[in-house]
Amino acid sequence: MGGVASDRIMTGATGNSCSKKKNSVARRRWKLLAEAVQKSGLRNSPHNAAISMCKFRGFGLICMTSIKENWYAVTCLNSSLQIYTRLIRRGFSPSQLMGFNNTGNICIWPSEELLTYYCLGNLHLFKGKSVLELGGGMTCLAGMFLGMSGIPSHVLVTDGNKACIENVQVILKENPSPSPVQAGVLRWECGAEVKAQEGKFDVVICGDCVFFDDSRDNLLRTLVSVLRPGGMGLVVAPARRDTFKLFAHLCEAYFKVTTYESYDEVVAKCVEKCTSDSNYNRNLHYPLLMVLHKPDVKSS
Repeated sequence: MGGVASDRIMTGATGNSCSKKKNSVARRRWKLLAEAVQKSGLRNSPHNAAISMCKFRGFGLICMTSIKENWYAVTCLNSSLQIYTRLIRRGFSPSQLMGFNNTGNICIWPSEELLTYYCLGNLHLFKGKSVLELGGGMTCLAGMFLGMSGIPSHVLVTDGNKACIENVQVILKENPSPSPVQAGVLRWECGAEVKAQEGKFDVVICGDCVFFDDSRDNLLRTLVSVLRPGGMGLVVAPARRDTFKLFAHLCEAYFKVTTYESYDEVVAKCVEKCTSDSNYNRNLHYPLLMVLHKPDVKSS
């Protein structure tokens, strides 16, 4: 990627029956997003609306350097790797938002930042493994970095939003990686799309995808389906009115579930610094870690 670095950002700073369910769910999500924007007093500016949803700029674990319009060179505090990503800071039309939950398409969320950092700090978990990222949003940052590390055997990054995946496919062209990385649409409510990935993955990673009540069951079914026996899921998400705890409880019927509030000393120090930020809300922003282990039928 060419261009002159002009702006550095420390940040954290997406069949017919499927379509009907998708539209119903997405309308409710768009309403939630729109209400948040309206409360901010910025309802007439799509660009400012995106910024208003990302007032908390993250934990400082990721550095994004602007190299040209919409394109950034991205590095992570605990790695020498670098990738190029495209983050389109513009409004999305209602039709694009109907594609799926679009909240991950307007900025890089703290959970994505933490998931990326955690994966890069624990690369041994991915050695020779097939990896799937669910709900990766506009950038699928964690999956992209894993591909660049060359540690997994291959990586599939996904989101339920077509426009999001089209953007990720553009990003992939600028990031040839040692481990093969592919991008595709995967809607958890669409049985055919989930079945196509059944039992194919050793590790599944997922950031901030347990908030919406109407998608939690579908996410769980997807995790159960796509993970191989003995496989592992890494779910990172804020507590958010106990939605994290609720999802962990749902998972207990199918996985050995372990949750962590504190999982890295550097992260803990970064979080402590954020307490003075008036935009920081631990309940909304601090990602907890959930590790899911699928029973190995061979050993059971």
